[in-house]
Amino acid sequence: MKSVPQKAKTYKKLPSSCKITLFFAIIGITAGCITGNLLKENLYSPLITIYNETLNNIPELDISKSDILLLALKRNVKLFVLLYLFALTNLWTYYYCAFALYTGFTNGLLLAFNIILHGFPGLLRFLFYLCPQALLFIPLYLMIIAHCDSFHDEFISCISYPLHDNTYNYSARQKKGKLALCQFPFIMLCLLFIAAGCFIEANLNLPLVIWYSSHLV
Repeated sequence: MKSVPQKAKTYKKLPSSCKITLFFAIIGITAGCITGNLLKENLYSPLITIYNETLNNIPELDISKSDILLLALKRNVKLFVLLYLFALTNLWTYYYCAFALYTGFTNGLLLAFNIILHGFPGLLRFLFYLCPQALLFIPLYLMIIAHCDSFHDEFISCISYPLHDNTYNYSARQKKGKLALCQFPFIMLCLLFIAAGCFIEANLNLPLVIWYSSHLV
């Protein structure tokens, strides 16, 4: 009997938009670390006292979790809305590259700041500031960017090439409206995950930072 050939396993490749995002994020982190080290004399000297005082007083501060939650929601919903709005324009590619570069740069500065002040343990501090919400936000934003990239291509093409069939002649406006309506389930899903990430940031990350500040300073 002839052996039945088995189907080869197929693996989905990471979308090119995600690869570009990660590439610019890494460049941003590297640039942030270099900039932080170059400017450490002028930039960090006036901030060291403020940073250490704030860090030492975190366990005693009356920080409202609801305030942290609202701030996180405001920040992330704004980022999400901007990604979708720019996906409607020809500036989309430039925007999400700049978004990745800026996000990486700010985190690179924070990383450099902690390493300069605390040496290698500063890396652990940096991870404590980002976790566990970053474990959700990083894949979420990569998924959003990949989806928005596909949405951008469809949106631009529907302007240039209106849909025709034997019965109807859809205008660009009608097709854009239909395409926008199809985004609703994905938008609601993303908002749900964003809310979950913000809840984690307020209710898990904040106690984690407070615990770390009081035990491992």
